[in-house]
Amino acid sequence: MHANAGSPHASLPDSDVALLANILVLATRNMNNMTTMLAHLSVELSQSEEPRLQRVGHRVLNELSELGAALETQWDLIGALSRFSPLLERTLPRQEPLVTEIHLTELPG
Repeated sequence: MHANAGSPHASLPDSDVALLANILVLATRNMNNMTTMLAHLSVELSQSEEPRLQRVGHRVLNELSELGAALETQWDLIGALSRFSPLLERTLPRQEPLVTEIHLTELPG
């Protein structure tokens, strides 16, 4: 921990900020992967013959859309930390759109 941690002007060394930024990258990447898996599961549910499962699938897809927007913002904020870690710029994902909307009519039958 930084020696002046108790002072109001204390700040983390750049190496600590870089470490935290890399942890954020890993956590956010995992959230992206989980969101994608949930989207696939939700599509399967929404194609069910059981109306209750269809409703659950559609509801979760809508909620994933909101989560996708929040993750986009999170990636932008993490990108702002790249000044502390040159390696961070190389580990940030390319700005590929997250799955936020799936048109069921476009899915293979």
